[in-house]
Amino acid sequence: MLDRSTLEEDIAAARMQFPLGSRVIYTPVKGVAKCEDTVVRSAPWALGHGEIVLKIEGRAGGVSIKHLAKVVPPRHPATSIGE
Repeated sequence: MLDRSTLEEDIAAARMQFPLGSRVIYTPVKGVAKCEDTVVRSAPWALGHGEIVLKIEGRAGGVSIKHLAKVVPPRHPATSIGE
C-alpha cells in the first residue's frame, strides 16, 4: 500500500518543479534522443500505483514526470555582472 503522506509530498514537489505554464522537454521514450519542447497544462496527480503524471500541450492524457525536464531560460548577461 502506498503511503498517502509521501505521495502528497511527491505531488507537491512535482508541482514546484513543473508549475502550470512552464516550458518542459518531453522525452516519450526514455533513453531515445527524440524529444519535444512543450508546456505544462495541468497540476500533477498520482495514478493508482503511485506514478506522478501531468498534462502537457500536444499530448492526450497524463505523462510521467520521469520523462520531463524543465527548460531553464538563459540568464541575461547583465544579471551576471560581478560573478
